[in-house]
Amino acid sequence: MSDTRIDYLVWDEWNRDHIEKHGVLPEAAEEVIRSSPFVRETYKGRLLVVGLTTSDRFLAVVVSPVSGRDTTFYVVSARPASRRDRREHAQWKGASQ
Repeated sequence: MSDTRIDYLVWDEWNRDHIEKHGVLPEAAEEVIRSSPFVRETYKGRLLVVGLTTSDRFLAVVVSPVSGRDTTFYVVSARPASRRDRREHAQWKGASQ
């Protein structure tokens, strides 16, 4: 799943406010998307994207594909990565090297 290409993230007032409640700024979520992250499908076609920011902060970003746009995704949520997220990222990174 990590070969999924995400070129653009869609932002609006709702998702910016939502991730801020989790202590995440849009810029940090964008960094994770550009970081060669671990990606897995969740439900309703959403993707969980786990990766590091440039300041080595592990984040989990949930995105949903935008209809009719192959590489554009709407940010549903973003939060600090859980232990499970970090473990899956480490296993994926170890297997991909």
